[in-house]
Amino acid sequence: MNKETNTEPIRASVATLAIALISLLIFTDVIYSIINFFLMKVYFLQGVLPFDTHRYIIFILAMLHIGKSIFQVIFVLKFVMKWIGSSYFIVDSRLVKRDGIMSIVEKTFDLDNIRSITINQGILGKLLHYGDIVIEISAPGVYLDQILLSNLADPKKFEQKIRGHCKFVQ
Repeated sequence: MNKETNTEPIRASVATLAIALISLLIFTDVIYSIINFFLMKVYFLQGVLPFDTHRYIIFILAMLHIGKSIFQVIFVLKFVMKWIGSSYFIVDSRLVKRDGIMSIVEKTFDLDNIRSITINQGILGKLLHYGDIVIEISAPGVYLDQILLSNLADPKKFEQKIRGHCKFVQ
């Protein structure tokens, strides 16, 4: 049993971050392309739009493109900042879950109270080496709580670290 302090943070998988970012960019580009197709069709076929807006289609397309780009930048930053700000540590037989960059919220769980550890990995998770860990903790008495550590990179390695610090689950 290895009980020394390990302050190396465990983060969500980079693969899940990349999948989320690619999905966001594809989704917004598809929506933009559909709107762009409709407006360009009206423009080139010299169709008429309500409120005489067909005269400003090029301006509308430019504003839509700028708006789409701003939306993408904001959400890419949001996803990346959430990924950077979320981490897990094992310190002195305690699991610390830390969320946030500017305003940090830390939850600490005593590893001596762990009753079970479960790893959940789908097909994509197995291929890209990420998954979820569900930890069941109970304090003396009847209280039972579940901790979800989602989209962890290499969940089997982190499970072994937890088991090395745990009194009951081996």
